[in-house]
Amino acid sequence: MGMETRTHFKVDKTKCIKCGKCRNVCSGMVIDYNKDGYPYMKSFERFGWRGCWRCQHCLAVCPRGAISIFDKDPDDSLPPVPKEMGQYTEQLITNRRSCRRFLDKNVDPQIIDHILNAMQAAPTGGNSCNVEYTVIDDKERVKEIWKIAYATMEAKAKKHEYTHSFSDFFYGKMKESEKTVRKDDLLFCGAPHLFIAHEKCTGKWAEDSKVNCNVATTYFELLCNAYGLGTTIMSYPAEVLNELVPAARKMLNIPEDHYTKLIVGFGYPEITYARGVQKERKNKIHRYSSETSQR
Repeated sequence: MGMETRTHFKVDKTKCIKCGKCRNVCSGMVIDYNKDGYPYMKSFERFGWRGCWRCQHCLAVCPRGAISIFDKDPDDSLPPVPKEMGQYTEQLITNRRSCRRFLDKNVDPQIIDHILNAMQAAPTGGNSCNVEYTVIDDKERVKEIWKIAYATMEAKAKKHEYTHSFSDFFYGKMKESEKTVRKDDLLFCGAPHLFIAHEKCTGKWAEDSKVNCNVATTYFELLCNAYGLGTTIMSYPAEVLNELVPAARKMLNIPEDHYTKLIVGFGYPEITYARGVQKERKNKIHRYSSETSQR
């Protein structure tokens, strides 16, 4: 049995209009035409560089919903994003802020389910889909981990022992922030929930694994904001768990060879913002267009 049979690639000839779009979007170049002009999947050695990338682009691009792959029904797919979503997405990105004060309550599980379902489509290099998501959606469980991590962090700070990026000065500033912006918690900012994207990070694709995790973190953070949740992307807590409190990392069941550079704290925000800020970074944008070349 060839590898191509494992894709369950099927074409409904009563719907197919032989437009060729499925062939032209196939990254693995394993879709071709039969003599009758209908698409079929060629034999291939294995998934990835030597065959199908499992991207489902063929299913998504078909204008008539004639293609099924991996037993997926085209009718079960979401429709394309309407054009007006561009404006809403612009507002979402412009208005999201780091939240460092949260309500002490669990987020509605249905909201988290919606976000995690969408996260299954987060992009990865080579469509590897190897990123794992650890989500603590119970605030009491977060508090258990926090107690261990915070106590160890404080004890080491008294000995002037910190993570690689911290010092007496930085730790002092963070302690000061507990009086206001971080609400008695410089570690997790009082976030009731945590999200960690992690992936095995070894071998020649190690750097790709890191990028995959960072991309997933960004997608998750924006999805949370789209649902009205507050978020903060935290690198220092990840350092604490990795460098100072390995017991806390074990409580999360994250393997030692997995990349965990960023943690997202999320929950209902205690403080909401009335408007977006007005940042100007045009000097950071290097745009090359026909107008530029004529100057």
